[in-house]
Amino acid sequence: MKKILALALVVIPLFASPANAASNVTVFAASSMTESFTQIGKQFEKAHSGIKIVFSFQASSTLLTQIKAGAPADIFVSAEPFSGGSDYLVNRVVLGVPKTSTISKLTDLNNNKVTWIQCAHEVPCGSTADAALIGEGVTSKPISLEPKVTSAVAKLLAGEVDAAIVYRTDVLANKKLRAIEFANKDAAKTTYQIAQLRKNRWAATFMNYLQSKTVLKQLKNRGFEVK
Repeated sequence: MKKILALALVVIPLFASPANAASNVTVFAASSMTESFTQIGKQFEKAHSGIKIVFSFQASSTLLTQIKAGAPADIFVSAEPFSGGSDYLVNRVVLGVPKTSTISKLTDLNNNKVTWIQCAHEVPCGSTADAALIGEGVTSKPISLEPKVTSAVAKLLAGEVDAAIVYRTDVLANKKLRAIEFANKDAAKTTYQIAQLRKNRWAATFMNYLQSKTVLKQLKNRGFEVK
């Protein structure tokens, strides 16, 4: 069963950012947003001279822990719902394999010669993988549980494993990979949410930019579904 981020009982206060950080926007975002948001951040900086977008990409659960401990995030984009967040995007997990792989279906993972990995159960890509695997007939176990989806993708691209359950957007971003879909696509989906956590003129501006038609079109082209 998918887990809801533990922020469900916590209301995020909208703090004012320090004056000396007014020209910086700190964005905590799910690791699956790394490539997309890095490009989007550069676009924004180019259009707004002197403004710096500072990203921290980690598993959503890790970022949540940091936020609850007082980390100075202006914007939070999570791969799972959290209290105070608004629906933003939808992604789904798939079985990623090299294009040259002979693996063609989920049950091929039961071959004892095949090695595969997924994300840890407590992070969104892992809990979503757990839900998607139900009813697929996979009886083998992953050889490791990765702390975030980018590490799973890295191991797959490096040839350290034969397959990995990762996000569809990760596969689309890598021409060397192909995706094998789960039968229950609804179970394989996860909803991303977004929230502005601190008062900051440029954070508000960047928040609006992230939700603009221009950016949403870019994200859709990368494989995300727009809410």
